Amino acid sequence: MTRGRQGDTTRGSLDHLTGVVRGLTGRGGTPGRRGAGLDGWRVQDWHAALLDVPLDERAYADRFQVTREREIELLWAWWTGRADTVAVGEAGAVEPRTAGYLGYYLLTLVAMHSSDRMRFHGDAPWDVAVAGRPAADVSRALVADPDVRRALAALHDPGRADGPGSGSGSDAAGADAASTGTLSEWAALDLTSLEFYRPGTTSIILTGRLAQPSRGRTAAFVLKCVIHPYLTIPAIVAGTRGYLAEHGRPDADEPSPAVPVWASHDSWILMDLVRGRTMGEYLARRAAEQPPPPAREILRPVDTPALRELGGALLSALADLERDGRRHDDLTPSNIIVQDEQTGRIRLRFVDLGVNHLHARSITGQGQGEEVFAAPEVRRDGVGHPLADLYSLGALLVAIAGIPHNPDGTVPDQFYVASVGLARLLEDLTDADPRRRLLVTPVDPTAPRFEQIGRVFGDEVAILEQDGRERPRSAWQRLRDLSPGAGTVARQRRMLQVRTRQVRDATGAAHLRQARRLQRWAWLFAVLVWSATALVVTWWSRDLGLSWQAKWFEMADEVFGRSGAGLVFLDDVRADDYPIPDPWGNLPVRLVTLTFALVSARLYLNVFAELSTVWAVPTGRGARLRAVTAEVGLRSLAVLPVVYVVLPTLVQRDWWPLGTLVGHVTFAVVVQACLWFAWDTNARARAAGLTSVPRGEIATLGRLAAWQPTVAVYLVPIIGIGTLLSLGLVQDELVYASFVALINLGIFYPKSAGTDAPYIRAGMNRAALAAERLEHLRRMRE
Repeated sequence: MTRGRQGDTTRGSLDHLTGVVRGLTGRGGTPGRRGAGLDGWRVQDWHAALLDVPLDERAYADRFQVTREREIELLWAWWTGRADTVAVGEAGAVEPRTAGYLGYYLLTLVAMHSSDRMRFHGDAPWDVAVAGRPAADVSRALVADPDVRRALAALHDPGRADGPGSGSGSDAAGADAASTGTLSEWAALDLTSLEFYRPGTTSIILTGRLAQPSRGRTAAFVLKCVIHPYLTIPAIVAGTRGYLAEHGRPDADEPSPAVPVWASHDSWILMDLVRGRTMGEYLARRAAEQPPPPAREILRPVDTPALRELGGALLSALADLERDGRRHDDLTPSNIIVQDEQTGRIRLRFVDLGVNHLHARSITGQGQGEEVFAAPEVRRDGVGHPLADLYSLGALLVAIAGIPHNPDGTVPDQFYVASVGLARLLEDLTDADPRRRLLVTPVDPTAPRFEQIGRVFGDEVAILEQDGRERPRSAWQRLRDLSPGAGTVARQRRMLQVRTRQVRDATGAAHLRQARRLQRWAWLFAVLVWSATALVVTWWSRDLGLSWQAKWFEMADEVFGRSGAGLVFLDDVRADDYPIPDPWGNLPVRLVTLTFALVSARLYLNVFAELSTVWAVPTGRGARLRAVTAEVGLRSLAVLPVVYVVLPTLVQRDWWPLGTLVGHVTFAVVVQACLWFAWDTNARARAAGLTSVPRGEIATLGRLAAWQPTVAVYLVPIIGIGTLLSLGLVQDELVYASFVALINLGIFYPKSAGTDAPYIRAGMNRAALAAERLEHLRRMRE
């Protein structure tokens, strides 16, 4: 048997192995019978050679002058064609035992390539390919070979004197003899039944069956074998060996969502086989079944059914884990198994408890793109934290909702559009500072948290289910969305009914009062604006000589004792120089007031009706002034536009230029008040370290800021021409009225009150919730 230089046998063994591989793959290498020199290798020699495989892909290429991916391709071509070679002993043949170890070497290279693709490139396990086919298919074919299975069993056998963890670089404890329990567990396995299951970050995950049925235990198991070169890292060996002691809980009385662990040794963990897909696979398949996302990302619908079913199951599982006195610390989609039960419900099971080796700095990489689910303190410190699972829960709920994560970790805008309550909960879970998690959510810290969070979450999902705006829209629904109100009042009424049923504590009562207040304002505005619109249409019809039985007008005349031709009670307030009918002379006031009423209706109901800046009124004088001023401005938009419509229509038609001017100025002042509040709140939130507010420019709030120059540009001609009209210096009122009506219907109605609406709601709701968090933070510090 060829050995390496004295004192460097590991490197020599690997060099000889790769030399033989070069010969097998037709790239030169060791002369003589193919495989000669490896046939006499003991298990220890293979073990030492595999431990010496470079962890880094670049290091592999530098050392062997071939990329690892190319080596896999060539070795796989040899492996699949070796059945055509002649019998053992003839030229070109490789003994079955040696072929098995070579197959395991190839399996190791494939596993390392998959690990690198997942850690450094964010590939999903099922997307990794080698040799022109899925890496999982290559691994599955290799493990299906009996000789490879025998090699794998020999290399991971805990009964070997030089156990798998005793190689170069492992700690001294790695050489300790396996316990009697570990040996008996290993002996009970039918290793001929092993099959490839899926790749892991640092492991090859296999399934199999017990040799004999075992009482009280499933017949099927999962064997998670550490990829050999990673056994040179002491932290991985120690974490694998101690997994049973730390996370096994074999004596637990109650069923746990954590998958039961049977045994663990230096290079493997043995546990129950739980059938199902990982949450990552589940969400990927669900996303593929959804319709394409809308062109505007902010309109991407929140997947409410998934939140109800999968999110609810996640909180139930976490509540069970908490009752068991445990936490996960690496709660990611790849570590959650989704099971479909016979009842039609979903059950979630947890695997791989404990801090990921990536975050513990045992290895480098990005964790399959799943680092967004790890709490910042875990990524920073590399150890578990009591509140880390809260952060991971929030990040998982974002993924379950089908919304892409923000790179900076803030809650995506779509939640502020769909549900203020859900956005509030997500902010409260994903604050980067664990001390500020559950700052606003009513949770008793002395009682189990996840059960309480589950109730709050269920309430917010119920509210979201009553909304309906986040659902995919049909062509008819999109057409209805163009209406001024778009169902706002009815939607608020439904949500108010749900809030009323949900009240359980003081916080819930406060949210109910807020919802009731906003709903009443929306109802009041709807009544006023539609009455004003009906008034304009009625007066227009009188100009055109059209009439119908207006019973409420007749009743008003009778109540106030008025009689005569026309609508006497209302006509009493009309100026003497305001004739009716006068179709041409009254056309300017009709055009402007009708379009103003329509724009005002859509603007308030579609944008402002569900906004509030006083979810929690700040105590500071300046902050309180800004919040109250913005709130008064928002609510003024429910009343003042009606005044600007009714007065020119009923009293004096020549007032419409003044009403147009005052209406635009009022709107500009309200916009400035909202920005004044939002900018100040966001600045204070950043200064306080709240991570719910982005550090850079907030694009959604920028949409509201863009209204300022737009309004200013239109105010110039409105002020100029309106003043000239009032002074009688300009006579062509209809041209100016048409210009104002065109602005109302061509710009403000479709854009400001339409396409800009979700952005404005998102930006203002984020600022309002930041103000609420700041107030709770102040109370916490007192």
